[in-house]
Amino acid sequence: MKHDFLLYKDFKAVDFFEDEAFTSYYLSGMRDDLSFWKSLVDTYPYLEQEIDKAIQWIELLRDQPLHQSKIDNETRWNRIQESLPLYVQAQDRLYRIRKIRRWIAQVAAILLLGFTIYEVGQLGTKENNTGYGEQRELLLPDASVVQLNSNSRLKYVRDWKTDKPREVWLDGEALFEVKHTAIMNRLQQEDYFIVHVGNISLTVLGTKFNVKDRREHIEVSLFEGSLQVMDKMGIKHILKPGETFIYDKVADTEQVLNNRNIQEALSWTRGEMVVEHQNLSDIIEVLEDNYGYTVELKDSSILNKRLQGVAPLTQADDILFVIRHAMQLDMKVEGKKITINSK
Repeated sequence: MKHDFLLYKDFKAVDFFEDEAFTSYYLSGMRDDLSFWKSLVDTYPYLEQEIDKAIQWIELLRDQPLHQSKIDNETRWNRIQESLPLYVQAQDRLYRIRKIRRWIAQVAAILLLGFTIYEVGQLGTKENNTGYGEQRELLLPDASVVQLNSNSRLKYVRDWKTDKPREVWLDGEALFEVKHTAIMNRLQQEDYFIVHVGNISLTVLGTKFNVKDRREHIEVSLFEGSLQVMDKMGIKHILKPGETFIYDKVADTEQVLNNRNIQEALSWTRGEMVVEHQNLSDIIEVLEDNYGYTVELKDSSILNKRLQGVAPLTQADDILFVIRHAMQLDMKVEGKKITINSK
């Protein structure tokens, strides 16, 4: 008997079950048709599952014990046909349940992988960077607060051990408000907070201080608490509130000042720049260090020009406006390059 593959390519289990040629082949075991059905499955592999279902139904009918029925064959066949859609629906529902279970398992695996990656990431080094003209407030794992100035970097190990000091590394400028963790009458090494800046270390407890590391100069201003300035040789200074430690890396010189307005060190956190004791060269450093400008002077004698008062630091344009009008200088701005000359 010859059959057409195209006739069967869209068959479902119920179609094979109702197909006379297929049921005859299976029940009679005719070898002549075996090659056709095998070739059909090879051509359309997805039909194998449907054929298996049809065979199961045929076997169910064949295994039924013979008994004298009061209904005729036509009625029996109609009942079988009526029950088949219910069976198909049950199979489809089971398939959907299995599909949902697989989807839930996949989502759970993805969530577990994400959680594992997050936990491993917590063991590494955390680094925070600010760009030119950007400031950022950071909350450290011990609830200490750091306000990071522009063009600065702060890094620390995420997983702070309870039996070791808290340590951070700073490049640039930042205001620290360190949380006091020591219990009264129980001061231990792990209670200390250490800031590494350049080749010195600042050791504190609960303390508020500003650290600035620019142009080979380190400047530390203490507002509250106490602070130890240390290098590889040990303690160099113990600062008191109101004192400022200044270290020149190139000249390898240091000094402690207590006769200056220490609040000037906080002016950048208020979006200001106190220029009462600063000349043009100091302001140029801010433009280059904090805002990424390159400044070219046509007349070096103007470097010592001074301003009085407070200049806004909200935007670089504010500083340029002050320089141009308060100092009465010629200024040309091209992108990130500024050319300044006397009038």
